[in-house]
Amino acid sequence: MTTRDDLYRLVDQLRPETLDEAAAALRQYAPAASGEPPYPASIGVLIDAPADLATRVDDYLAEGFGR
Repeated sequence: MTTRDDLYRLVDQLRPETLDEAAAALRQYAPAASGEPPYPASIGVLIDAPADLATRVDDYLAEGFGR
């Protein structure tokens, strides 16, 4: 039976140019990353947005919001 330690040893022996292929092969056996919806990375840019952004969007855009 293969243990995690066996796999760690194999990964340590991989040549750098084969890492992408090895990762792709292992990825099929791993569960989905976090269970979160696949939102684009840009979604988080408004985390620190003002609370009234939705109601005053035109005002904020006119002032150069995000610059």
